[in-house]
Amino acid sequence: MSSMEATISMLETMPEEARLKVLEFTKKLFTSERPANPYQELTAARILGELEESRNQIARGEGLDMESALDELGRKHGFI
Repeated sequence: MSSMEATISMLETMPEEARLKVLEFTKKLFTSERPANPYQELTAARILGELEESRNQIARGEGLDMESALDELGRKHGFI
């Protein structure tokens, strides 16, 4: 089964309300001025610059230890 056939099969089994939501979302993807992918491509220079800044922060004692960082991420995203 091709991806197109699988998609059509899923759409056929969805309730009409859900199909309308998929249609609206798809329209937004094609009419949005912003790209569908919210992440911008990173250049090597930017990555190396961010790495240098990170190392400078750690040298100044501004870094978080891994446990604290993971706890912060867990709270931020609702895992904790």
